[in-house]
Order: sequence, then structure tokens, then C-alpha cells
Amino acid sequence: MARSFLVLGFVFSATAGRLSQQNDLNEEELALADLEEEKPLEGDSLQTLISALDATTESLSHDLKAVVEPFRNQQPETGMLRQLIAALTKARQDKTGDLEALNKQLLSMAAGNSNSAELREFAGQYKNIFDEQFIGERIPPALGLSTPEILAKQNKVFHMTAREMGAAMLQDWRKVSKDAATYDEAFDRKLEETAAMLVYPQAQEKLSITGHLWAHLTNMYMLVVRSLKELIDKTTLSWNLGDVTIVGGNLCNAAAREARETFMSGASQKGAAIFEFGIRWLLGKHMEVVHDLTMSMPRHDAYSKDQNFVKELKKAEKSFIDEWAENFRDDFYSHLRMSTMNVQQARIMGALHDMEGMTTKSALRYELTDCSNIIGASKRDRESFPACKCSNINHRVFCGTEEVAGRKFDALQTKNLPACTYSLPYCAAEASQHDLNGLATILNPNPAKKFYLPKKINGSPVLVKEGSFWRATGSKKTAGTVGLGFRQSMDINDFVDEKVKSMVRWGAKVEGVDGEYDEWIAVNGCDTLYKDLVDSAVDLLTLHIGSKMYDMLYEPKHAIRKNPEFARNVFEKMKGEKNDAFLGTAFPSLGQRKAVETEISRQEAEITEMAASLEQFKLALEKA
Repeated sequence: MARSFLVLGFVFSATAGRLSQQNDLNEEELALADLEEEKPLEGDSLQTLISALDATTESLSHDLKAVVEPFRNQQPETGMLRQLIAALTKARQDKTGDLEALNKQLLSMAAGNSNSAELREFAGQYKNIFDEQFIGERIPPALGLSTPEILAKQNKVFHMTAREMGAAMLQDWRKVSKDAATYDEAFDRKLEETAAMLVYPQAQEKLSITGHLWAHLTNMYMLVVRSLKELIDKTTLSWNLGDVTIVGGNLCNAAAREARETFMSGASQKGAAIFEFGIRWLLGKHMEVVHDLTMSMPRHDAYSKDQNFVKELKKAEKSFIDEWAENFRDDFYSHLRMSTMNVQQARIMGALHDMEGMTTKSALRYELTDCSNIIGASKRDRESFPACKCSNINHRVFCGTEEVAGRKFDALQTKNLPACTYSLPYCAAEASQHDLNGLATILNPNPAKKFYLPKKINGSPVLVKEGSFWRATGSKKTAGTVGLGFRQSMDINDFVDEKVKSMVRWGAKVEGVDGEYDEWIAVNGCDTLYKDLVDSAVDLLTLHIGSKMYDMLYEPKHAIRKNPEFARNVFEKMKGEKNDAFLGTAFPSLGQRKAVETEISRQEAEITEMAASLEQFKLALEKA
């Protein structure tokens, strides 16, 4: 093609036919054509040029007019026409590049052609980044940002060990806590101390994933709650007041009342305040990272410059944090109230743990394939399985608490016995205690421990029954003593710890039960009930706060991370009561897709008009 234009400078008429077959002129061809001698346009070629110029006057394409306008007053000659064709060709190429960029931009933009659809798409992008920042399975999908850029934004806010997180949180807590009722430097330092106790590998690493830091915060909270046992103590005044009821003195009532009132105040209140702050602090940091990543995406550039849009998004973020923190606070106070109501709960947990070592284990189904599967059994010397024997010659076979076979037995036949259907066989001299007996004992509705008083000392009566009470009368053999000592068991030497109320004074009355004991009466040990209730409540609250922190992440309806409703909630919080039309007014940055689509249509129309004009100008050049 370059050669054809070079020849055109010398033998133009010979190349006119070949030129008419070309659809376009590139810059090299136009440059070579500049070597050609200029020739005035006449006849058809001039008329074609004039028609083409007149057509651009009526065109809606501003860019087309801008290219053509400088050539209108120039002499109509082939040199001018070639320059016009070159300028218009370049303008069309630039337009084509702009159009490709717009189409590429359109592919990355929110789907839908309404303001609501665009806002909904933004909420979906926000959720994706929110979840990945919490979970850390992959880099948060902030499209358009490089991995180093994303990591830098995460590390700017976090990048801390468990201990550093505790210190940073306390530093901010001290800045905002002005209430003397909740601020206690000594108590707050416990949070920092517990953070230093976390020595597992992740706690020692500088991490920027919210989920890891949430786990550290959970562990710190559990350790702080456990330390409440050392921080909670009874007050003399309320203890004495609680010892008197409308029906007279009642030590159990006093203990229960005191435990509840003390547990609901003091250290527990201070703990509730700083725990709620910690939730807000960590989730606020999380939102800060998510907000920065989301608004830094190139496709969201317009949103980041829209003050109303940013303001409404931050308002939505704060409302989420408020909801999560208030949910934690309300649940914490609810369990403070409940924790001291059932002293058996902590004992039950201990019993369930101990049951794992019981011999009389229950099982829905089990397999016996060898004599060693049965506790205390072995194979017989001259017979193979299922012929088994108890290794000890004095042992027999039991299932649960029932004896089912002698020392030598058939394992499979034994397994098919009704008593062994859900209980594993075992060899023993006598039946073991059933694995549920200990648990059943704990379920006694009376929460106080039992202490014992002997009816006689050295054969002489020291207790006399008066109605439903027993009076400690003493005897000649107890002269010189001040009272009758409580025992922890029906052992005359098993005295109760001195830290507990250790005796009933001579002449005083106690309420006791003697029906199941010949030489003893049982007395409820309400003196220890206060400590039992507080210890039990602390144990329960320690376990519950750990469960609650995990529940906040995984609870199906209101989970913080991977909540299927989160994107919809973001959308609804930002949209509010605004209809689609008003959304565009409230958030001018919305409608970007529609604006790009409109610009694409305009560019396509301009390119089409440029192409049409270009064909006319080339036709004029051919006719010349």
C-alpha cells in the first residue's frame, strides 16, 4: 500500500482504481503521500468535498466538527484533503481506544441499570471484603488493588500480637472511660496480664486477620472472668441483713441473696463495661479496614468522593457495631443474673467429666471382637473367642449394676443379654456404681452441702429433739467446750474446715434430718453456700462467655461473619426509605453505569459519523 501511494505521486491516474479499493489510510501511507505534488480539486472531486464538509456542519458529533473546522477555509487541494483524512483517521482511532476503555470499565461495574441495583451490587462487594477480612481464607477481594496494597491497608490498622492487641485496647479504653464506677486500673490491668498468658503460636504472631484477633479476645475474656473468684467478696452489712427474713433467721437465704447481689455488682459490672468496649473496639477496627479496602477500589472511586454516600455507609457500619455490642452486653448481664441461681450446674459439669472414667459405660451400640474388648477379661487357654474368662479368679461378669455371668463366659451370648444391650460387660468382684449415680446425687434440689452432727459424744447424748429442731444440750463429758462441732462425714474425727462455721453453740437449735441415720443428724451447710454459689457462677460464666463469643460469629440468623443477610442489611441501612429516583439525588455518585452506557452510545455514534465523513473525503481524493 505504501508503494501504491508513492507511485501515486507520479502517475496518479494509474493508481486511482487501486486506491478506491482501500477502506482506510494509515499514517505511513499518508506520510508517503505527502511527497506527492499538491493538486487543486475540480469538478466531481470538489463537489464531493463541499458536500462532505456541509454534512459535518449538520452533524451532532462535536469531535468531528472540531477536526474538520480548521480545514474549511483552506484551499481545496489534494494536500489539504490528505491532511484532513489523516487528522480524521487519527481522531477515529482515538475514539475507538476510548470506546474500548469504556467497555472494559462497564464490565467491571455494578450490574443493573437502576440506582437500587447499583447500590445492591456495592453492598455485595462490601460483604465479600468484610467476610474475607474476618476469616482470612484468602486475600480480601478488593478488585483493582494489588496484594501489597491490600496487605498494607490491613497492617496499617492491625498487624499485632495478642499482647499488643490487649495493650492497644486498654490504651484506648483509658482515653474514653470517665465513669469512676466502671474504671478500675487494677482490674483493667488483668486484661493485659491475661493477654500475656496466651502463648500458643498464633498469639505470638503479628496478625491482621480479624478472626484470629477475635479468638485472642475470647481467650482473654475467659481468663479475666475466671479471675473474678479472687475479686468478689461478701460485704458484712448485706450479709447480716440477708440473715433475717420475715420468718426469722435463714442462713441459706442469706447466702443466696448475698451471692447474687455481690456477683451482680463490683468486679462483674466493671468486667461488663470493658468487655463491651473490647467488642466495639475490635469490630470498629475491622470496619475501618473493610471501609478502606472497599472505597479504595477503582470502580468505587466516585462513591469515595460522594460525601453523602460515605456518611451513610459509616452510619450503617456504626449501627452494625452497636447491634453486636448491645447483643453481647444484654446476654452478659442476663447470665450474671442467672449464674448464681443453680449451684449444681458447675458440679454437674465436673460429674460429667468424671463419668468418662466409669466402668459401667452406656453405649447405643458396641462391637466385641476379642476378649480384651471387655474390661478385666482375657481369652481362655484352650478355647478361642468368644470363649472368655475374667482374669481375676474372684471376679464375675456385670453389665451396668447387674451380674450376668460367672468367671468363664461366652462374650457374644453375654452381649445379647437384655442387661448388656446398652451397657458394656466388665469383670469385677462386685457391681460398680452406675455411671449416672453421681450425677443423680448432684441433682438434689437442695444446693447446700450436708454436714453432720453426732447425737452422742462418748455415749452421752448431746442433741435433744424439739419439734422439727435439735437443741445442742451438751453433757458432762463436753463441759468446758463452747459447742458441738460439725463433721464433713459421719466420722467423729472428720471436722469441718475452720473457715466455715464450724460448730453449733451449746443451747442453740439447728434444723436437721435424722430419719436415715441412727447416730447422726444431717444439717444443711449454708455457711459454704455463698462460696459455692459464687464459684459455680464464675465457672459457668467463664464457659458461657467463650460460647457467646463464638456464637456471635456462627449463630445462623445474626452471625457476624458469612451472614447471608449481611449484604441485604447493608443495602437496606443505606437505602432507608428512599425510592430509586431519590437515591440518585441523595447519592450523586450512583448511576455511574448508566452514565458510562450513555457515553458508550455517544462515542459509538461519533465513530459512525466520523467513518461516514471519512469515506466521503476519501472518495473526493479518489476523484481527484
